[in-house]
Amino acid sequence: MNKTFYIEEYAKNIPLFLSENKTGHVHSVFSNGLNIRFGERLLYIGTTKNGRLPFGAHISKMVCGQVLQDIDSQYPVVWNQKDRTISFNNGTITLSFENAIVYENSIRISGEIDTMSKSIETLLISLLKYDAMTGLDVPIESFVLDYLQGKTASEALDNPLYIQLTKLSDSLFIEDKEACITALRYFLGRGKGLTPSGDDHIVGLLAVQGACHSFTSTLNEAVLSLMEHESITTDVAKEYLYYAANGQFSSTVISVIEHLIENIDELPTKLEDLLAVGHSSGVDTIFGILFGLLAWRRKSICQKK
Repeated sequence: MNKTFYIEEYAKNIPLFLSENKTGHVHSVFSNGLNIRFGERLLYIGTTKNGRLPFGAHISKMVCGQVLQDIDSQYPVVWNQKDRTISFNNGTITLSFENAIVYENSIRISGEIDTMSKSIETLLISLLKYDAMTGLDVPIESFVLDYLQGKTASEALDNPLYIQLTKLSDSLFIEDKEACITALRYFLGRGKGLTPSGDDHIVGLLAVQGACHSFTSTLNEAVLSLMEHESITTDVAKEYLYYAANGQFSSTVISVIEHLIENIDELPTKLEDLLAVGHSSGVDTIFGILFGLLAWRRKSICQKK
């Protein structure tokens, strides 16, 4: 028996890349959805448990359960441009975009990084409240204290990661693409999971850039270059990084950034939503945001001396 289900909402750019790649295949399956590869891009179909994704088409929890139960990944997945449907299992299961709501994943509020950096304490308190340690085992509280006091180099023997963070920080303010690529290579693909911790750090850093454009555009160019030319990390992480370098993020990340700029009173609640994402993805992304703000503050302090 043929079954038709309905997508509730989807990212604005989804129909464009589907029209360019009308046949795909199931890439990976999770408890809350699945990724489908169409050409060079992934399409996530699933719930909004981790927010609205920049490459997502979202369905209800009930529909998700039925779809995951019935699909057979050995069959191709087909996009029908005329009917605006995606079909599985030789057409016996169909997902329709009819009446679905379109959303955008760009940061709608721009701000000054000086304003955002005033929220460092709020970010830090939220992370410490959860006794948060990054997926790369960075002790957040001591790192912040050392970094602001310029002790990074002296800590290098105990934690070589600090030297790499300093190199990354330095590369944010110069137009040296190779230096930035070298700094990024240390982090991308580093850590466990579908989105390794180092990648989540960079997504957080790019979110600060997306709101304030306070670093050179070399950062975005370097990330896109690595995504295009090197098999440096997982497919899922590449997707998040590709969109992040183009100024698009999950709704949980966008909400944190926008509340850093305005309505800081509700920021702790938005941080909790992001902290709940993945095993350590939320913490790692927030650390990337925090690191971006710290890098700017440290640069400003050095310029005043």
